[in-house]
Amino acid sequence: MDTESTSTGKFNEILELAIYSARGELILNSLYKPKRNRRWPHSEKVHGISPLMVQDKPHFQDCLRKIQKIFDRSQMVLGFALDNDIRILAQSGVKGLVPEKCLDVRELFWGVYGDELAMDFYHVPSLIKCAEFCGYVWEEGSAHSAAADAKATLYCYEVLMRKFIQKYDLCQLPEGQEKLTDEQIYLGWRRLQEMVRVELHNRAVEKAKGWLYLIDCPEGILLVARKKPLAERKSKPSDDGAGMDKGTGIGIGIGTNKDNGKGTGEAALGAHPQRDAGQSKSRVLAGIELADYAKGYDVMYARFKDKMLPHGPGEKNYYRLTEADIEGFKLYTNVFGE
Repeated sequence: MDTESTSTGKFNEILELAIYSARGELILNSLYKPKRNRRWPHSEKVHGISPLMVQDKPHFQDCLRKIQKIFDRSQMVLGFALDNDIRILAQSGVKGLVPEKCLDVRELFWGVYGDELAMDFYHVPSLIKCAEFCGYVWEEGSAHSAAADAKATLYCYEVLMRKFIQKYDLCQLPEGQEKLTDEQIYLGWRRLQEMVRVELHNRAVEKAKGWLYLIDCPEGILLVARKKPLAERKSKPSDDGAGMDKGTGIGIGIGTNKDNGKGTGEAALGAHPQRDAGQSKSRVLAGIELADYAKGYDVMYARFKDKMLPHGPGEKNYYRLTEADIEGFKLYTNVFGE
């Protein structure tokens, strides 16, 4: 299947829906008049559906019962960049399009050619390029209509699923077999789902990794979360020559204080009425690497909340911490997903 829409963000509405059967029969190809949108100039340049073309068409919701029956009867729903279609269909009232029922041909292309083309999971080429890669010949000017895109998607699926099964040696495909059996398809489908699940999990693990810092500033102690260590972040000189963290706007001159961190008793941490001349604007008191730095920030925020210094709306949260607080911070660790 494929949809074309007004592509106007929150009020995105379906303009066209096309559905082919697995046998290649076009069982639905309809235009719809949106209820909210009157113009969609940007998306019209892509799919060519103008307000005039749909002015006498029914609203999508008026045809919902018929459309829902088609999806209810289906065992698998195919599409390219399918999450976009699922999102707008669900927003328009279609039910039951759960991930377990959907196969994204874009992911199948990644499964077949990801290693060969050194292709990142999130940077698969467009349907036009994928179809041409699979040997599909577009009819002149047809790309980007829902029916043409759905037809090309079905072609790609048939080529790619066969290659996918052969690549991972999931089963023997008899020579001369024109159509894959349901059993062969489900073998490939389940394997692809597992590969995608592992890929998404690994990406989530990498995305969650990061650092937390306690930084001693003139206003108090600042809790900072960073994806990369401060030492790896590009910086520019501040007024006193110390590095400037772009994310916080504070100097990170580690170890530049004249007293090298000495003489800062528990009562003084996070309270600096006046610094000696020549001291850096700020210094890192402690930094920890975490499996989930966003969760770690939430934990530390809750732990130090009662020690937050007074501040106005929109101002940063500074804290007055003891040596014990800082030592406890250094000992904190977490595990992704727990």
